[in-house]
Amino acid sequence: MALAAASLPVSANTVRDWNWLNGTTWYVPKSGLPAYIYAPSQNQLIPVQDQTVYTITGYRNGYFWGRTAAKLGDNSISCKSLVGSVTPEGKIYLTFTDYPYVDGSTTTIGIGTMVLKGMQWTMANQMSTGSSSAQIGHWAYMLLTRPGSASWYSLPGVGMSVPDFMQTCMDAAPETPG
Repeated sequence: MALAAASLPVSANTVRDWNWLNGTTWYVPKSGLPAYIYAPSQNQLIPVQDQTVYTITGYRNGYFWGRTAAKLGDNSISCKSLVGSVTPEGKIYLTFTDYPYVDGSTTTIGIGTMVLKGMQWTMANQMSTGSSSAQIGHWAYMLLTRPGSASWYSLPGVGMSVPDFMQTCMDAAPETPG
């Protein structure tokens, strides 16, 4: 069940207006699952399915943090720590680092915008990551999910519940920034 638009800001005047993000969980709906791997050596785009779930566990002054689980194609679920920011206008900047952290690992950057579609908020996000031999690009209108909604019990593309999908990524609460 999505948060009703009437209970959320249509536009924000301050970063405090986005504090409702704390404790929310976001997922990629079926329409947003396609992502692409670019293989420069073959100059080829390869379609792949990407289900990503964010659990935002904290929010302060326009910054939020939490954990992310993602499944790209047939790969196993990967875990990331998430740190993001949201402006009063709803512009989003996301940074993902490996969880648990590994020195020298690749950081993934994403950008987005909070968009009111119908009667619910979405995160229209884009990300890109990879190396010189292959890059992954993905965008989607991510949606809220919570216990009681169909997506909570069966995520599109993976058929797993959110708790099962996030299980290995949520074994410890993220640190609260000082």
